[in-house]
Amino acid sequence: MTYLAVFDSKKFHVSRDLLAQRLEADWPTATLTVSSGDEARREVRDVTWTYRNSEGEVEGRSHIDGTCIYLDGPFGLAAEFAAWYRKLVPSDVELVFCDDSYSFSVSVPEGATRAQIEDGADEG
Repeated sequence: MTYLAVFDSKKFHVSRDLLAQRLEADWPTATLTVSSGDEARREVRDVTWTYRNSEGEVEGRSHIDGTCIYLDGPFGLAAEFAAWYRKLVPSDVELVFCDDSYSFSVSVPEGATRAQIEDGADEG
């Protein structure tokens, strides 16, 4: 299933450089690809990565506008990445975690944990 961590802001975006730097620092075993040049203008996928652990594998990608990441993989790992992504987004910008069919949506507050996000989705 595909999950999203998305925000709506005309004043802020997560740059591909920041996202790539933080992925490399915080998820060192992830395989990372960053688009560049003309490729970045043609593709919706700006930064892509794959992370694997004992729970499974999550494939992530960022939207070119820097306001969304897409996460394909187990729900728990996607929630963990949403909690991590929250740290890259200013506290005054609302971040929402949902699935691609919007069957649930959870506001991800600053400092949210994976468990809080999972619980919020269960309640929705």
